[in-house]
Amino acid sequence: MEKLADLPPTALITFGVTLAVIFAVQRFGLWAGQRAVPSSDKAQVAAVIVDPSALNRLSDEVGKLVAVMSSLVEVGEELTKTESHVAVELDRIREELRIQREISRRG
Repeated sequence: MEKLADLPPTALITFGVTLAVIFAVQRFGLWAGQRAVPSSDKAQVAAVIVDPSALNRLSDEVGKLVAVMSSLVEVGEELTKTESHVAVELDRIREELRIQREISRRG
């Protein structure tokens, strides 16, 4: 509490406003929750039995998606390897050009 008194006025005002907002959200949220009337429509929707064939189709599609993502990961790894090789070759070319410039400068 003593450290709060050492804060500048703008920090104290901001702290107070923040606390007020937190308490207001809590109070109005609880108040709105108490006023809410349970709806039987929501319960009926939640009670619908899921068709197993739809779950099977979904499982098959997820399997296909996993296969595609796996191949995409492989392509990404190959691309990374290729870019690494290109970077090494570019470094070698840069070094050769530097050597050629140095030779032509001294010659």
